[in-house]
Amino acid sequence: MNKVSFGNISFRGLTLISKFIFVFFLGRYSIDETNLGVYGMLITAIAFLIYFLGFDFYVFNMREIIQIKNNFIPKIRDQLYFHLSLYLLLMPLSLAIIFGFNFIEIKYLVLFIILLISEHLGQELFRLLTTLEKSLVGNFFFFVKSGLWIWYILFDFFFLNNEINIFRYILIWSLFSWFSLLIGLIYIKRLLKIKNIKFYKPNISWILKGIKSSSIFFMSSLSFLVIQFSDRFMIDFYHGKNLVGVYTTYSQFINAIDVFTFSGIIMVTYPKMIKFFSDKNIYKNLKNNFFKNLLAITIVLVLGSYFLAPFVFEFLEKPSFINYISTYNILLIGVFFLVMSNVFHYDLYAKKRDYLLLKIAITSMSCNIILNLILIPKYEIYGASIATLFSFIVIFMAKFFFSLQKISTENDSI
Repeated sequence: MNKVSFGNISFRGLTLISKFIFVFFLGRYSIDETNLGVYGMLITAIAFLIYFLGFDFYVFNMREIIQIKNNFIPKIRDQLYFHLSLYLLLMPLSLAIIFGFNFIEIKYLVLFIILLISEHLGQELFRLLTTLEKSLVGNFFFFVKSGLWIWYILFDFFFLNNEINIFRYILIWSLFSWFSLLIGLIYIKRLLKIKNIKFYKPNISWILKGIKSSSIFFMSSLSFLVIQFSDRFMIDFYHGKNLVGVYTTYSQFINAIDVFTFSGIIMVTYPKMIKFFSDKNIYKNLKNNFFKNLLAITIVLVLGSYFLAPFVFEFLEKPSFINYISTYNILLIGVFFLVMSNVFHYDLYAKKRDYLLLKIAITSMSCNIILNLILIPKYEIYGASIATLFSFIVIFMAKFFFSLQKISTENDSI
């Protein structure tokens, strides 16, 4: 493991540990699981909207930046114009749905908007830094916005003796998120040697080209996002926020495995796969090492999580976390297939099999929605975990199969 991978894992690991501590803190010291439910619905809604506001435009821009290597500042500028237009088009309707159907209480409206903007722009900044091979710096900013605020909250509760207040905690998160974005923008300005900031006319033709290309990636990502988060809205609708809190806690643990593997291996490897795709020998070695390293670390993380999780959930002193432990174990199996599918996903991505990836995503999403509608009303979060497991197996099998096929990519490229 090189220094960059170690640094990435360290910062992302510290961020995840911070999030775990916050979940455990809410679970242990709140009266019931309601605070966890509110937090779970808020982060779920933000995750959904970030995908809509981002439209996966960065995927299109990332390949362009990697290929041209210079004079890409206008492309970053045009991407910002595109995001601004989506803010104006989508925000009013999205907020009306989320708060109109009372998924989140209206008192969080202003905070939600403030946090959504900083989280989205912060994520785009992180992706840009990764593309520019500054992933270590990106992960540092990511920790500032997503992990550091939690330590202030722990200080606030344990040392200042203030009562738990989920509204105030979201406010603190917003402040740290905006601070991270600000220092990140200052860094990128110096990195790219931008001496002054001027308003330029957007390159409409370039933006339209990006929309056409990124729409494929967006539909794929949205399909995957539905698999990850739609079950929480269904759980909330049928069974209430207490079970959403339990399921969110399980998902935080499961997501840690995905994030660790992405930070330590995937985000360092896939830009190289794109860069050296034309060199068959280098590409083959990269792919083989990718598979071996990912398999090894995933097995370690899954087994470690399986044995440690019951002790951690027991610490929360809420019977529901132990009563539904089978749900966690099912999700654990699912994340193994999901993580390992990344080897074949980025192989297909490097081959520009974008439409194929979209078809796989839509198929797995359709299976997930159908199973959720059938299983969640009767089997609660057990049903949600089974639907997720089945969907991830479909993703793995499909990407594995098509990655091995020697098929012309002409009809799949954008």
